[in-house]
Order: sequence, then C-alpha cells, then structure tokens
Amino acid sequence: MTFMNNGANIKQFQLLKFINENCNDDHVISKISIVLRRDKIEAPYYMNTKIRLSTCMDGEEKGVIHAMDILNHSRKHNLCEYKYDEIKSLIFDLFDSDHKSDQVEFSQNDNRLKISFMSKNDEEFRNLFENYHELFEKIDGLVD
Repeated sequence: MTFMNNGANIKQFQLLKFINENCNDDHVISKISIVLRRDKIEAPYYMNTKIRLSTCMDGEEKGVIHAMDILNHSRKHNLCEYKYDEIKSLIFDLFDSDHKSDQVEFSQNDNRLKISFMSKNDEEFRNLFENYHELFEKIDGLVD
C-alpha cells in the first residue's frame, strides 16, 4: 500500500488506513472531517479535509494516563466546478440529510456540506473504510 504519490503528496485516507492497520494499540481513535463550501469569492469551489488519530496510553507507571495525538493533518482544496460537483454527488449518493449514526454525522445548508466520521477501534475503522472507500479514494485521487 502506498500513501504518497511520486511527488511526495500524502494520500490522507491511505495514510490513515496504513497507520490504523499497523498500530499495535487497541484503542486508536480516528476522526475525519470533510467540508465542501461554495461561499468564497476567491475560491468558489472549496473542500477542507481533516484527519486526526489519537491513542489512549496505558502507562501509568511511566506517568502517562491520558490520550495522546498520533497524527493531525489538514488539507485545503480549491476545486474545479466539475470535481466539486462530482464529490458532492458522491456524498449525496452515500448520505441524506436524515442520516443518523454513532460513527457518521452529516449536515448541510445552502453553502456548506459537512461529513464527520469517528471510529474508536480497529473494527469500527475497517467498517468505515469499507463503507466509504469510494469517497476516500476519490479525495485521495486528487493528489495523483
């Protein structure tokens, strides 16, 4: 699995998957946020993606008793109109405004569409990646 292209641009979701699959910790928490916007004059078709990984440390004898970030990465995209519409259409195919889940939140208004994903263990992460891999691959494909 590769999580970088030849230009050394990080494929966010492949990196997240790689770390999650290769981390020995049982309690890796993954948070993903995807926001599509069309309200900026200088960049009318805009997407911001954020990924975060945290792990719960169990090392009180070493003095660590709270969660610690492993990764915090953000990327801002100025998109062409056709790519914005393509990603937006894919999101609407996957979600509707009434979508409710413990792992996924979806919201929208006239200018903004937001999806947030959260997993608290390896199994939940695998399920998220399996269910939404098409969206993640589409976004990772922007850096190819």
